[in-house]
Amino acid sequence: MTIIFNDEKQISKLADLRKDEEEELVQILSDKYGLPYIDLRGMAPEPDALLILKEDESRDAGLVAFKIIGRKLYIATLSPENPKMEALLRPLEEENYELLLFMCSHASLEHAYSRYADLHMGIKVENGMLELTPEKMLKIMASFSTVTEMTKVFDDLAKSVVIYKTTRLIELIMAGALKFGASDIHIEPEEHKVRLRYRINGVLQDISFFNYEDLKSITSRFKLLSGLKLSTSANAQDGRFSVNLGEVEVDIRVSVIPGNYGESFVMRLLDPRNAVTDLSKIAFPEVLRKAVEYALGKPNGVILTTGPTGSGKTTTLYAFLHTAYNPEIKIITIEDPIEYHLEGITQTQVDPKKGYTFVSGLRAALRQDPDIIMVGEIRDEDTAKVAINAALTGHLVFSTLHTNNAAGTIPRLIDLGVNPKVIAGALSLSLAQRLVRKLCVECKQVYETNEKETRVITNILGEMKTSGKIESMLGHSPELSYKIFHNVGCIHCGGSGYSGRIGIFEAVLMNAEVEKVLITNPSEREIVAASKNQGIPSLREDAILKVLEGITSFDEVSRVVDLYAE
Repeated sequence: MTIIFNDEKQISKLADLRKDEEEELVQILSDKYGLPYIDLRGMAPEPDALLILKEDESRDAGLVAFKIIGRKLYIATLSPENPKMEALLRPLEEENYELLLFMCSHASLEHAYSRYADLHMGIKVENGMLELTPEKMLKIMASFSTVTEMTKVFDDLAKSVVIYKTTRLIELIMAGALKFGASDIHIEPEEHKVRLRYRINGVLQDISFFNYEDLKSITSRFKLLSGLKLSTSANAQDGRFSVNLGEVEVDIRVSVIPGNYGESFVMRLLDPRNAVTDLSKIAFPEVLRKAVEYALGKPNGVILTTGPTGSGKTTTLYAFLHTAYNPEIKIITIEDPIEYHLEGITQTQVDPKKGYTFVSGLRAALRQDPDIIMVGEIRDEDTAKVAINAALTGHLVFSTLHTNNAAGTIPRLIDLGVNPKVIAGALSLSLAQRLVRKLCVECKQVYETNEKETRVITNILGEMKTSGKIESMLGHSPELSYKIFHNVGCIHCGGSGYSGRIGIFEAVLMNAEVEKVLITNPSEREIVAASKNQGIPSLREDAILKVLEGITSFDEVSRVVDLYAE
């Protein structure tokens, strides 16, 4: 009789026995130390918990963070008396984490450590860079044509159990945002679900709703990419990363704030392909274009752009910089943050933690022998006064100011403590702008205006005629009705009826009439009256002209501009 020994089988059984013995020993030790025992071998550690501590630090200290609920962090360890563990966990206690300790075996720890590799598989994270090849992007984009179709693709993926699901969801989120030209991605936890939205052409649009399990893994990955603290969820954080598409890198600016049901993420996409660097591509009325070119050609003065957040002010400033640049002059910017990088221009970013603010940056820039200075925003009295004084000492200054219209710039500067007489010598041009969606040229349809629309258009054209703005009316005149267009929706515009955005503008030039009223601390209405002879259309007038030209719709401009204002 021949006896055959199966060494591999015997070794495997012996290994299993030793593992079982170790588990029994850990259970006995857990009673000794007064800690609960846990077997992690059949569990999937939560990504949010794992990433609070680095893998090498966890291994060195013989522990792993495997679960997190609010500020409660669950930690499994081989020995609670390890001094390295105490040193590693002390900072977490100082951040007000409640640490719940468990005893576990080597096998449990190794199982948990193996999940670190899963967190990084399928996605390359290097210096805040997300590698998405053009080929991969095109493949993902080909799976949907409209927002509705993308929603179905996202929902199907979110419900699946495919490997590396988190990576694929993130790739889909980014691909969808880039395909539809979204300016922002919003991830908003609600009571029972998480909302994903894109801001497309200035309007937020629901993409999908998904569960909290996917939220943890997605937001952990975004935090990891943008260099944010994974262990912090009670405070606001800001970071950024880039999406490498091969020929171009898209910067993503990340903002995280705590909410009732979890952290709210907003990511601003800064695609250099969307940057406007040619002044001719900005839709100024012709009379305004000439005024802007004249102001840019002066050796000194202040040019201010005004409008609400998201109205395209920074884009306009960048176009000014690009137009004014030549190798013989020095241009310095103070921005918050730097949105697009411009060749040949010294760009700086404010950092309040290091004492580099708009006003300190402006003062420092003046010592750098600049010809042109761009200040991201005038927010306070000191910045306003230094900017005005810079213009008076021979510099050309570009900046933004938060007012509702162009005429409101002067009262706002006076409120900030700037002498009205000084404003007259420094301010060249005050520009106000808004962004409206452009009608899709593939599907827009013509129709005849109704009574309400006709009345509004006739009143505005009549005002332009009596104000002497006939040259700006593009051949239009008051009629009994008008042929204009409305949105429909097709495959080319993702079903919305709109594709892209265009600016509407108004401006006030500093001339003798405006200068004359400055000494009286004028109201906006008085400045509007003093500037009427300049012939520049107002926001509502420019908006209606773009409606009559078939560029946008009456409903769209009504959403952005008060068409009934006097």
